[in-house]
Amino acid sequence: MNKYIKRAVFAFMAVSIMGCSDDFLETYPTDSVSTTEALSSPKNMMAALNGVHRAMYGQSTFEDYSLAAEGYILPMMEYGASDALHSTSGNGWFRSNLRWLVHTDPNRSDMEYVWYHHYNIIGSVNNIINAAIDNEMTVTPELSNILGQCYAYRAWAHHRLVTLYAKSYTYGTPATDPGVPIMTKTAAPFEGQARASVEAVYTQCENDIKKSIEYFENATKADDNSHISMKTAKGIAARIALTKGDYVNAATYANEARDGFALKSENEYKQGFNNFEDTEVMWAGDIVPDQTTYYRAWFYYIGTNFNGSQNRGNPKFINHELYKLIGDNDYRKDMWLETAPNTIDVEFDDDGNVISGDDNYATSTEFWAAWRNVVDEYEMTTSFNTYPYMSVKFRNANGGTIDPDDVLYMRASEMYLIEAEALAMQGGKDTEAIAVITELANARRKDNTVAYDVTARGLSLIEEIKVQRRIELWGEGHRWVDMKRFDEALDLTNSGADETLYQKGFKQDKPSINSDWIYKIPQAEINANPNISEEDQN
Repeated sequence: MNKYIKRAVFAFMAVSIMGCSDDFLETYPTDSVSTTEALSSPKNMMAALNGVHRAMYGQSTFEDYSLAAEGYILPMMEYGASDALHSTSGNGWFRSNLRWLVHTDPNRSDMEYVWYHHYNIIGSVNNIINAAIDNEMTVTPELSNILGQCYAYRAWAHHRLVTLYAKSYTYGTPATDPGVPIMTKTAAPFEGQARASVEAVYTQCENDIKKSIEYFENATKADDNSHISMKTAKGIAARIALTKGDYVNAATYANEARDGFALKSENEYKQGFNNFEDTEVMWAGDIVPDQTTYYRAWFYYIGTNFNGSQNRGNPKFINHELYKLIGDNDYRKDMWLETAPNTIDVEFDDDGNVISGDDNYATSTEFWAAWRNVVDEYEMTTSFNTYPYMSVKFRNANGGTIDPDDVLYMRASEMYLIEAEALAMQGGKDTEAIAVITELANARRKDNTVAYDVTARGLSLIEEIKVQRRIELWGEGHRWVDMKRFDEALDLTNSGADETLYQKGFKQDKPSINSDWIYKIPQAEINANPNISEEDQN
C-alpha cells in the first residue's frame, strides 16, 4: 500500500507531514532526517506531533492535491447527504459529489485524498508511538500527553476510514465484511496490508482509544483545543461506540467527555462557529493568519460570507423539510434565512414586478431592499447571491474577506446527542435520555419561560433525538455517516434541492441494500498494494 502513509516529515521545526514517494502506503519516513534523530526526546516528539495537528487543517502538498484536510473532508461528508444543500452549481466545486459521481469512482482524486489524509496521519503517529516503544523511553507526564494524543489520532483516523470505506457495523456482518487496512508498524517489510474485517478495525480503534485514555490519566494538560485532551479522547471513544452500536459505552464516554463544558448562549451560538476557543469546542484547528488555506478553506466551502466564488455564487441552504421541524422558540432557526431573496432565479418584468423565482417579494424595490439587508447584516460584499433558507451558521469573523478562521472538529453538544441517543437505544432508559436531550434543547430556547417538550413534534423519542442531531450538527460533517448507520434512504423530494443539479444524488436506496453508500477504495491503492486486488473493491 504505498504512497499514502508516506513520508511523515518529522523535522524538528514541526513542519507539516506532507511529501511524495513512488509507493502508496509506506510506513516509514524517507527524508533526510532519520526517525531516531527526529524522535529522540519528548520535546522533539511534540514538535513532530505539532506537524500532525497542522496536517488536520493545512493545505496538502501531496502530488497535485491542494485540498485542506478536514476543511475539505467535513463539508464533503455533508454534501450528497440530505440536509446541507447547494442552491446551484456555482463554480463547480462539489457538483460531482452532489451527483454521487465521486465516491462511487475509484479513480477520482477525492477518494485518493481522503484515503491519503487519514493514512498519512496514522503513519505519522505510528512513528512517534513506535519510537517511544522501541527506545524504551521513560513514560513521563509529558510523554504520556504525546502518546495519549497519538493513540487517539490513530483510533480516530482508522474509525473515519472504516465508516466511509466499509459497511456500517450496525447492519452489516462485521466479522466478515471487509474494512480497511490496519496500520501500526514502522518497520520492514514496507508493503501494504490487506483489508482487515470491520470487526478487526473496530477492535483496533477500541484498543487504541483505551490506551489513549490510560496515558492521559497521568499526562500534562493539553496546550489548547487544537491538541487532543482526555475529554477529546473520550469524545472519540463515544463516536466509535455509537457507530458500533455499543450504546452503554457510548453513553458513558459521551457523558464523561462533556463534563465541565458549558453550552453556548444564544449570542455565542450566533457568532459564526469560527473560533477554536469557543465555549463548547472540544477539538479544533487553530489557524493562524500566516497559515491560511485561502480558497481551500472550510469557510470557502460552506461559509456564508467568505469572499470566494463558491460562497458568492452558491449559497448553501437547509433541507426545507428539516427546517419545518424547527420550533419558533428555537434560536437555531435563525441560522437559516427562510425568506432570503432568490438572486439566482428571480425574474422581473419591465415594470419591476417579480414574475418568477421568488414568491416572497412583489417588486424589485422590495426584493433588492431585502437583499441589501442580508448583505449588510452578515458582512457580505455586493457580489454575493442570496437564496431562500440559506445558511448563516458559519461566518468569517472578518466577513467579506478571505481571512482564515478556525476549523471545528468536535463540540460538547455532540456529546449530549450521543448520550441521549445511546440511552434511548438501550431500552428502559428513556427517562435519562429525555433528561439529556431536554437539557440541550432548553439551552437553545429563545424564551426561557417556554419549556422544551420532547413530544411536541409527535415523534418517537429516538426520532426526536435524531431531529435534534440534524438541527444542532447541521453542516459539521456528520450527516453522511449518520445516514449510513441509521440505514436511511436519500430522498430530496420537497427539500428545495434541484433534481437537475443533483441527478443521481436526488434519490438513493438505503445503505443496507445499496453499496453506493460505501466509498470506493482508490484505484491507485489497488494498483500499488499486492495485498489488495480488484476483487477487494467495494
